[in-house]
Amino acid sequence: MDWTKAKTILIVALLITNLFLLATYTVVKADDGPTDEELQAETLALLEQKQIYIKGSLPTQHDKMPVLMVEYDRLDPDVLRQKLSDQTPMDGEHGSRAGILKMTEAFLKSCDLWGPNVVLNKIEQEENVTKVYYRNEYEGIPVEDSYIICTVEDGVVTEIDRLWLRPVGFGKSKKATISASAALIDLMRSKNERSTILVENMEMVYWLNPSDYEGETAISDTTLPAWKVTYNGGQIKHVPAYND
Repeated sequence: MDWTKAKTILIVALLITNLFLLATYTVVKADDGPTDEELQAETLALLEQKQIYIKGSLPTQHDKMPVLMVEYDRLDPDVLRQKLSDQTPMDGEHGSRAGILKMTEAFLKSCDLWGPNVVLNKIEQEENVTKVYYRNEYEGIPVEDSYIICTVEDGVVTEIDRLWLRPVGFGKSKKATISASAALIDLMRSKNERSTILVENMEMVYWLNPSDYEGETAISDTTLPAWKVTYNGGQIKHVPAYND
């Protein structure tokens, strides 16, 4: 037998087989359906047909996420009144942004209300009254409807408005979350047919659905991932992010 010729035939046969398998794999991949980018583009086109427009780009889809357990952290009103009355007005120019932030942080620390989850949200100033808004974040994810608002006037904190959900920890298991475009489909289903919506921002948050709220006597609760959709000048809709 001519082994050289036989080896050549075998190599050619293997090459033909590999080319056949490669072609088959390519066809199968092509038949898998649209890519994520194509699905998003189709979704955005559908939304625009329904007069829903997106400002900027959509956020990327989150990985699987656990629930977040929280406890209601309430402040004794008598303690707060005493702390407010014990203040000494700031020296010098107490109207500066830096001075007000420093003072409110010090006051919250004196009330044992400061921590790593207290994050500055915004400052609003009108004449001699300044309001400093803090929000709650746990490992970089906002905890919705959990806030501290400090009212400052004449160099002292005059009022504290606070609703605080103290994070205890994540649940053990994680579940898949829907994409931002899927959340917008939910928004589309609930909108008035003739209204126009401009989506200004979307972010993943932890949210306690009001329908699940257990009342003022509750000690602890469970927040779930949700897409927070801000639209039309600050209106907000929360869309639960779990698939089921």
